Amino acid sequence: MAFKKLISVSEVGEGSLVVVKTRHFNVVVTKVEGEYFVFEDSCTHDGEEISCGKLEGCVITCPRHFAKFDVRTGKVLALPATEPLVIFPVRVNGADLEVDLEAV
Repeated sequence: MAFKKLISVSEVGEGSLVVVKTRHFNVVVTKVEGEYFVFEDSCTHDGEEISCGKLEGCVITCPRHFAKFDVRTGKVLALPATEPLVIFPVRVNGADLEVDLEAV
């Protein structure tokens, strides 16, 4: 695994959606119930920026067609999406949040 610093943990509040530009695509960082999750900023239904959606607990809703996903696992919870969100391994290293963007 190739974990690299993505963001400082102090930049991610509980229930927030923070978009981080990486070399190849944007990812969303969130904190739910004290745990951090990182996923690609793209609805698997039509490519809409999922970060523009609404996060309620661990469920994010796409703003365009209202597909729902669990941000912890990527699992689809409501159509029209049928493919899960791309979720990346994440870990806390001191004050930094590190992610492995090559794991997927």
